Amino acid sequence: MVVLVPDSLLRNFQALNLTQRIGVVVVLALALATIPVLMMMGKEPDLVVLYSHLEPDDTRAIVQELGKLSVSYEVGESGNVIKVPAERVHELRLQLASLGLPESAGVGFEIFDRTTMGATPFTQQMNYRRALQGELARTISQISQVERVRVHLVIPEKRLFSSDQKAARAAVVLTLKRGSPLGGAQVQGIVHLVASSVEGLEASQVTVVDNHGKVLSQNAGDDDAHMTASQIETQRRVEHDLEQRVQTMLDQVLGQDKSVVRVTAPLEFRQVEITEESFDPNSQVVRSENRSQEKVMEQGGSRRPEQGVPGVSSNVPSGQTAGGSVGGGQKEAKRKNETLNYELNRKVSKIVEPTGAIKRLSVAVLVDGTYEAGAGADGKSDGNEDGKKYVPRTEQEIQSLIQIVKKSVGFNEERGDQIEVVNVPFEATVVPAGEEGVTGAVQSFVATWGGFLKPVLFFVLGLLVIWFVIRPVALNLSKPMSEPTLLASEGLPATVAEVEAQISETPQEMAIKMAAQNPASAAHVIRTWIKDEQGEKA
Repeated sequence: MVVLVPDSLLRNFQALNLTQRIGVVVVLALALATIPVLMMMGKEPDLVVLYSHLEPDDTRAIVQELGKLSVSYEVGESGNVIKVPAERVHELRLQLASLGLPESAGVGFEIFDRTTMGATPFTQQMNYRRALQGELARTISQISQVERVRVHLVIPEKRLFSSDQKAARAAVVLTLKRGSPLGGAQVQGIVHLVASSVEGLEASQVTVVDNHGKVLSQNAGDDDAHMTASQIETQRRVEHDLEQRVQTMLDQVLGQDKSVVRVTAPLEFRQVEITEESFDPNSQVVRSENRSQEKVMEQGGSRRPEQGVPGVSSNVPSGQTAGGSVGGGQKEAKRKNETLNYELNRKVSKIVEPTGAIKRLSVAVLVDGTYEAGAGADGKSDGNEDGKKYVPRTEQEIQSLIQIVKKSVGFNEERGDQIEVVNVPFEATVVPAGEEGVTGAVQSFVATWGGFLKPVLFFVLGLLVIWFVIRPVALNLSKPMSEPTLLASEGLPATVAEVEAQISETPQEMAIKMAAQNPASAAHVIRTWIKDEQGEKA
């Protein structure tokens, strides 16, 4: 490749001395090198976190693998964070996971992918426990608030008798992200997840603690505390639901940010069971009836009732009957027995009152007034920056709002509910006109075109380097050098006397002129002369 250089530029460059030539070459080289550097910086890919909070061994192993894969990476200052290009982060995580990296994150069931000959049952059992702990840690780490997690399982050996069998236990250690606490429901979810994943493990045998040693889980003996937390959460949910009912309705009537609603609704969590049994003596019912009647008659022996077992009369002596009657005669016997059982009317009722019923309601509502354009009666704007006058709402409007709130929350006067609506002016921060729109427009523009601004910015910087660095140097070199003026040899003075003759002013005049222009220096020189002269005389 042949580079055409203008003759004037080449001639000016050759006219420079060695030091000037080196300076020009160095400046041009740095300027030309700045352009590709800026372009590369503009095209530098965005790096995202591949892994964080790594152990030193894991960091070293991952860096070695990334070097083998020819992937650009960046290690944080602390050495436990590795960043890679955003478009390859998921691919690299899969590849590193297939290699068992990072190892500190726990070994999962992939440990059984590499079978070893001669493994003892104890080794297989320990590998299964390690794999189960690692899989549980990976699953729990999917929760957004969890940064790191360790799981420890205690699985006792199976016994022949169930009475000798010991219960399995588990411990979970969580390292939470800063400012991201776990809720009670999330902790219970972790407990039940671990209990459901391990055979023979009860939820009461799972303990969850954080990295500060604080116990997060509730054991079986803490049922009262667990119920208390659940009751508080239920009460807050009921209060929030009532607040939203009233707030959404008032926003439609008064407008946004024109009202504030707060509801206090203590709930009744006692579980009451009532069993009643009552009798009504005025209401009798025949339950059972038993009646029996017997009648015996005998007249002169001519006729008597047949008694005894058939065939007995032929086996007894004459004159005695089987019934034990001797002789004849008139005999008559009557017997009547009647039994009636009555049952009183009985009523048995069992009443179980529902828990969570609202004891009473206390609703507080703050309502802003209206604003009219113009200043107040005293010529001032009543403290409003926009110059509007505050106008309180009428008593009729307040009463209407009270009735609306009562209907929306289910007001019950017998229960002791209270509702208070107060009309007060709201203190609002006035946003300058157009500022909010400009801020939103800027944020929208950056979100949309932010990815293209970086390359364009560095391209503009490259153009500025060319225009303000390379261009001035090239222009200076391309300027034609002025030809040296040749003086006639006869015009030059030959001696110093001739030069002094050409000077119009005498030395005395020149000294006086210099002393007048710079009196301080002249005084210093004269003082020095005096000291020197006195020293010589001494």
